[in-house]
Amino acid sequence: MTGLNTNKFYQILINRIKNYSFVLLGFSIPISISLTYIILFLLLAQFILDKDYQKIKSLKKEKWLLPLILIFVLYILGSIDGQFSSDTKEVFKRLSVWLFLPIFFLMDLKKESYSKGIFSFLISVFLIVIMSVFNQLGFTAHIFEYFPFLFKNSQSITLYPSTHLYNYHNILVAFSLIICFYFFKKLAGPKIYPLILFIVLLTFSLFSEAGRAGQIVFVLFLILYSIDLAVKKKRESIYVIFFLIVTLFTSYNYSPNFNYRVNELVLKFQSAEKNNDYRYNFWKSTLSKICEKPTKNLIGHGTGSWRSEMNKSFDYYNSVDENHTTPHNNYLYIFFEIGILGLVALSYFFYAMYCKLKNKVHQFFSRNLVISYTALMLFDSYMLIFIISIAYIYLFSISVNYE
Repeated sequence: MTGLNTNKFYQILINRIKNYSFVLLGFSIPISISLTYIILFLLLAQFILDKDYQKIKSLKKEKWLLPLILIFVLYILGSIDGQFSSDTKEVFKRLSVWLFLPIFFLMDLKKESYSKGIFSFLISVFLIVIMSVFNQLGFTAHIFEYFPFLFKNSQSITLYPSTHLYNYHNILVAFSLIICFYFFKKLAGPKIYPLILFIVLLTFSLFSEAGRAGQIVFVLFLILYSIDLAVKKKRESIYVIFFLIVTLFTSYNYSPNFNYRVNELVLKFQSAEKNNDYRYNFWKSTLSKICEKPTKNLIGHGTGSWRSEMNKSFDYYNSVDENHTTPHNNYLYIFFEIGILGLVALSYFFYAMYCKLKNKVHQFFSRNLVISYTALMLFDSYMLIFIISIAYIYLFSISVNYE
């Protein structure tokens, strides 16, 4: 009897720690990669200690599982077929974060943990954005002297976590805005006013700081949201369009960062300067290499081979920073390294995730999370960027289970 009670106590303790850890993960993602790693390993240990491996059978109904497995298999085969290098190791290291997607689905958390998780994520983003805005206003001018290991700045006006790049921070802010718009639609009465202030604060932070990716995500969301509302709620659709126009007009005229980015983009499209843009050249040379050897397109050139193949074929790559190990387009990168099979698997993987959310009350907002992430992948290999991938996996898992 004592042994039975001990096992029961042990199980209750594991479940409690597991739920607390999941909520804490939402808080850690926007502020610290190191803390996020620690919590993920803690969740993994709890999953192993749970020993209820019968739950794995429940994954069979998840249509996204098979393409995810296929992507891993193709990368493994690509490492055998291609030349194994440090880039190959890095691909597997970065891709391993996606193993937490099935783990989160098997964790059997309390419903309230998903609600608390989303709020802990928003609170964390709020704290970082407040610090960033205060820094822009000059209220925290000396914070870097006191906390250089916690915070850093971009172009001397933006404050964000020292473990994040400014564009990653910007994307997390955009994700938070999508969530806030869902709550805005859901809430009523006095509770809505603090949320409006929060949306204004996040929008100000998003467009006053560097980083185009987050801005693209939010603008795309507002366009799709206005189209979605136009069918049944034309007045609300007009409000969203008005908010978008005012945001873009104000940002262009009063945000030096946004103004510079827009003018730079227009200039590149209107002149031959696009040929000096590294992203444009990466896409062009990758497509050229793909067309050069059509026989390699089925299974690709091999895992982690992109940079070495580019160095061999194009002389100017030898002067490009070694940190550029992908063509800054996840679809081209997958196509190049693991072929058309990998590209098809990747496409079906996200399509299955999109379909997974079709019966949810909040389906437009949660589905837009999938759309936003896949849109981001046009501009960088975000599937291999840890903090954005784990944020997406975390928010997707919540979207599936949140009511």
